[in-house]
Amino acid sequence: MLILAGCVPQPGQQPYQLSEIQVLFAENTERWTYFYGEPQAVRLGERSLALTRGVSASPLAVADALLVGGEALYREISPALPRVAQTTRTFPGLQFVVRTSRSVQSAWLFDGGWSRLGGAIAGNAAQVVENRPGSPRLASLSEAENEALLREILGRRGGRPVVVYEIEPPLEPNRFEPAPSQSRVAAVAVQYGLETELTLMPPTPNPTPRVLQQGGQSAYTAPNPAAFLASNTSQLVTLWRLATGNQIPQPATPAVDFNLSRVVAFFWGQKPTGGYSVQYVSSQLSGSTLRVTLRLNSPAPGAILTQALTSPFVMLEVPGRFGRVEFVDTAGQLLAAGN
Repeated sequence: MLILAGCVPQPGQQPYQLSEIQVLFAENTERWTYFYGEPQAVRLGERSLALTRGVSASPLAVADALLVGGEALYREISPALPRVAQTTRTFPGLQFVVRTSRSVQSAWLFDGGWSRLGGAIAGNAAQVVENRPGSPRLASLSEAENEALLREILGRRGGRPVVVYEIEPPLEPNRFEPAPSQSRVAAVAVQYGLETELTLMPPTPNPTPRVLQQGGQSAYTAPNPAAFLASNTSQLVTLWRLATGNQIPQPATPAVDFNLSRVVAFFWGQKPTGGYSVQYVSSQLSGSTLRVTLRLNSPAPGAILTQALTSPFVMLEVPGRFGRVEFVDTAGQLLAAGN
C-alpha cells in the first residue's frame, strides 16, 4: 500500500519517507517503521523521535534507513490480533488447505525452502491449494526491507515450517508530525507449525461454465493458440473486443460478477479456410488453476469450405476465484495457458 501524504515542507523542515510493516504473530502484533531522508525530529503523539544517520548491528537494519533514537527502526509491540488464516497439510501431504477469516492476497510456505500456496483467497473460505516454487515478495516494500522481514520471521521458526500470509493492513498507519512526503504500508500474518489433516479432503467440484461467446470469426489474428483470463471488468472489455471485434454490430459486453466468477477464453489461431471450430468438453478446478478440456474440430478431407480466413474461439464464464487457466485437448495435451 503506497500513500502519498501530500504535505508541503515548512521552512526549515526536511522532507522524509517512511515504510511501515505490520507483522501479526500468534503471540503479539508488531509494527516496524523505517525512515528515510534527512536527519530530523518527528513526533508520534506526545513522543519525539530523533532520526539520525548511523550504522546498526540489528538484524532488522536496512541500508540507507535512518536510526530512530539510535535503533535500526521504530518498533511497537501490542497484543495479538485474531487469527487471519490457518494452513494444514492434507494426508498424504500432497496438498494444503488454507482456511481464512479475512481476505489473503498471497500465501507462502517455508519448509526447507520457499513455495507459494495458490493465489488470492477470499475471506471466510477454505481452499485446497498446491505449492509451487516462489519466494515472498511484498510489492509495498523495498527489496532490503523484504529481506529483513523474512530474515526475522525465519529466525523465530525454531525448525518449524512457516506460513506467511500477505493481507491488507489491519491497523491504521501511525501518523507522524510533520507528515512524511511518502509512506508505504504492508502487512503479513505469520503461522509457525503445520498440522496434518488425517482425513482426505473431498474433491473440488467441477465448476459449471457458461458459454459467453464462441465461433470462427474472432479478431485474434496470430497463428498460434492463446489463452486469456479476465478477473475484472476492464480485462473483460478488452477480451470481449478481441473475441467479437469482427461482428457487426458488436454485441454488448456481458455482465459478470467477478466476486463469484472469472472469464476465460481460448483462441485457436487464424486458419486459412472455414471448417475449424472449438467445442467445450469439461473443466476441473484444482487449487488456483482451472483446467479446461476442449475438442478441436478440423475440416474433413475433400469438404467444401469457405475460402476465407477464420479464427475459431470460445469464451466461458466459470464460477470460482482462480488465478490460472490451462486449456488441453481431449488427449490431455496442453494447448495454451494464461494468468
